[in-house]
Amino acid sequence: MILSDNETKIDMLNNKAIAKTVADIIRDCDDRPISIGIHGDWGAGKSSILAMVEDEFNSAPNKNDKIVCIRFNGWQHQGFEDAKIALMSAIVSELSSNVTISEEAKDILQKLWKNINWFSVVKTAGSAAFSLATGLPPIGLLNTLTDKLKSTIPNEKKVKGALDSIESYMTDAKVFEDVSLNKEFSEFQRSFEELLKKSKIDKLVILIDDLDRCLPKVTIETLEAARLFMFTKYTAFVIAADEAMIEYAVHSHFPNLPTEKQDDDNSDDYSKRYLEKLIQVPFKIPALGKVESEMYITLLMISSQIKDDDKEFNKLLSVTIEKMKKPWENSGFSEEELRNTLETSYPSLIEKISVANQISDILSGNTQGNPRKIKRFINMLLLRKQMADARGFGDLIQIPILAKLMLAEYYFSDKYKEIAALTDDYGKCPLLTEFEKQLSTTDPLLKIEDESEHGAVVISTPRDKQMQETPKKDKHIEKWEKDKAFSKWVASAPTLENIDLRPYFFACKEREDFFFEQIKSEQLRELVYVLMSSKMVIASKIDEIKNLTNDESQLVFNQLKMKVKKISDISTQPKGIDGIQILVEHHKELENSLLSFIESFQTDTVGAWICAGWDNSITTEEGKERLRNYIEKLKTNGTKLTKTAAETALK
Repeated sequence: MILSDNETKIDMLNNKAIAKTVADIIRDCDDRPISIGIHGDWGAGKSSILAMVEDEFNSAPNKNDKIVCIRFNGWQHQGFEDAKIALMSAIVSELSSNVTISEEAKDILQKLWKNINWFSVVKTAGSAAFSLATGLPPIGLLNTLTDKLKSTIPNEKKVKGALDSIESYMTDAKVFEDVSLNKEFSEFQRSFEELLKKSKIDKLVILIDDLDRCLPKVTIETLEAARLFMFTKYTAFVIAADEAMIEYAVHSHFPNLPTEKQDDDNSDDYSKRYLEKLIQVPFKIPALGKVESEMYITLLMISSQIKDDDKEFNKLLSVTIEKMKKPWENSGFSEEELRNTLETSYPSLIEKISVANQISDILSGNTQGNPRKIKRFINMLLLRKQMADARGFGDLIQIPILAKLMLAEYYFSDKYKEIAALTDDYGKCPLLTEFEKQLSTTDPLLKIEDESEHGAVVISTPRDKQMQETPKKDKHIEKWEKDKAFSKWVASAPTLENIDLRPYFFACKEREDFFFEQIKSEQLRELVYVLMSSKMVIASKIDEIKNLTNDESQLVFNQLKMKVKKISDISTQPKGIDGIQILVEHHKELENSLLSFIESFQTDTVGAWICAGWDNSITTEEGKERLRNYIEKLKTNGTKLTKTAAETALK
């Protein structure tokens, strides 16, 4: 299963502790307003914590009908409407649908909608319609709309109905009244507080998410809109955002602000203080430590095979949270714990657990414990295996090998490209194998070499050994040795010796095709070049052609076939056909491949050359029959010259 990258209430990181603390603080505030920040890097789990906060208020046994929880996603509204209006509309709309409203409260609700309509008209009409500073009524606005409707809609009744609707809307929006922006905002705040009181709501909790995904303008507008409510009784705002992105939005929206206040007190950056003034209680999500990251990787690998509502998986989650409560004592999962906790599921999960153990050290270090980065790596691993299965070569892909190569692709990309370039036509990388062997036999700090007759231990150090034996090393290995992190990757399980790397490079070729552009052997490349030449030139390489192994001959045949297929004009014999005929003549195992190649030519465009020249390369009775059947089709569907040649060939 591909892992969901959406927020979740399933706690694998002990983040529910943060959510519970946030909920407790909100409950303790009574009717006092409060603003709480959930801060963390991209992918740290902020959205999931908001989902858990919501769950704290809405799920039994903590459910309280007098606490109303509303979620607002600024990113979803971006580009559709003004952020201030979007937030106000969302809050009032949720209150309308989720709270039992008294008749008295309904009047207040209507006033709020009139306020929002007024804000919408102000935003839409702009300075051309009227001045916000004076609150002048937009007399010309209605006339303009009337003229526009009369010129575009021929039906008089429809025009009148539309005009009535517009007039009603503008009346509700109070555009004919002498109002100012400040007055309207103040009225909105008073009406909103009164609505909460009349509705007998103990607390309205607004959860704001994805601000760090918004454009700077939308981010600031949403925070400014939230500020309208933040001093209103009975409200609590929980804002999830990456502090660095908010600071960037402040700098972008207010470019003329000084970076630092030039005071003797050496105050903090203005952008930081902007967020601090909005947020009363900040929560910083702690980064995962190495052990917690490794446990998280194991949980993700397991949840890719069994559902997260599985009884045994939930039992493992409980063990996880207990361990994470005391990180200084946490040593991760032991094999015995996993076996005892997962019980019946454990045998089917052994490979996934093994892969988690294999990749956790390098993956956790290079992702800095970021949950989303970890999850995306694992998802790509699972996706590539699924794609390999769908393409028909999944049986050639072992997940442990794929995982190891992906670590190199992601975190040692230059060296990954070198390995691909050094991999031969059979999928082996001799230099990598040599380096693996070197690392597996390298002594740690000291190695006991031998014992004397008297039992004395003779000790030699790696430096002593290097002085005795100084074989010349390949330049790539010399460079690899200097990179301790890469050496650690090479030495990690599983070993890549005797592994055909070709299917793995193919499975990982979304970004770049490292392996399949050309034959890597210089000798075979030269032979392909010769086989694309004339028969006289080819004759000089007959012995070399004969000495090709079956794998080499197939590789050369495939290259020749691709080169011929790139030639668009096949009315005359393309270059390479002579070479293919001679190659197959000396390698009879290629006969079926040759027949498939011949049959791939369209009968209505291929030239007469296709009908002759195959006697020495197609020698079996079965092969001759297949060729004859193809030529029979040419008699019916071929060009005029090809039909004549086909008739001659079949006599």
